[in-house]
Amino acid sequence: MGDMGKLYLPTLSSQKVGAKKVSNNYNCSMTSDDIETLGARIKYARKAAKRTQSEVAAHFGISRVSVTQWESDKTKPEVSKIGDLAGFLDTSVDFLIERKGAPPIAVEVKSLPGDPRSRAIPGNELIGARDMPVYAAAMGGDGHMLISFEAIDYVKRPAALQSVKGGYGILVSGDSMIPAYWPGDTALVNPNLPAHRDTDVVLYHTPPKERGEAQAIIKRLIGINDREWRLEQYKPSNEFSESRIDWPVCHRVVGKYNAR
Repeated sequence: MGDMGKLYLPTLSSQKVGAKKVSNNYNCSMTSDDIETLGARIKYARKAAKRTQSEVAAHFGISRVSVTQWESDKTKPEVSKIGDLAGFLDTSVDFLIERKGAPPIAVEVKSLPGDPRSRAIPGNELIGARDMPVYAAAMGGDGHMLISFEAIDYVKRPAALQSVKGGYGILVSGDSMIPAYWPGDTALVNPNLPAHRDTDVVLYHTPPKERGEAQAIIKRLIGINDREWRLEQYKPSNEFSESRIDWPVCHRVVGKYNAR
């Protein structure tokens, strides 16, 4: 990600962060002692969302030190990350950039057993029009899924996928990831985030193609090297490896919609 030691100072009002515009006030000082800087607001929103620095780092595929530097105003996140950051911390772009609106309210985020990050998205976090495609998955051989990339439905987006190009949902089949994902749940996928350990991922045997089929698996990524993915499933409990040559494409799961 290359954000270590760099200071990003956006000054053009036409620069976009997702669907929002970044104003000249991106680096302005605020009057509140608690949240007068961008770094302080990031820290405030992170704690309100009950997120750790490590979780933020994992979400962006960067080091925890990078998040520490954001929060201490030693560096600033790239403009392109602000929309995703706001969604991940359950706040608004306007609050992070300009401190507009009320500060985020602390909420209790309950994790699923064995699945601390892919949480169910409540209805009040859905955004905009029903424009995010959901694709069906059928069970194939060896516990793999066959995903058909012809949308069976369109749904509202969660904040974590606001303005994310190519964001989509998969209607989960199979029971290997219970209790994290039950058959009929919709896994919410950001195809642009890098692979990172301790996150849920969708691995593809071949690159997905529009209106085609692709063989895929949804698992917990617990390790990675230049040769293989180290994966975990929950039912039955198992840790195993798959070749990166055989499964070259990795998309990150950022949440889910419950079927129940």
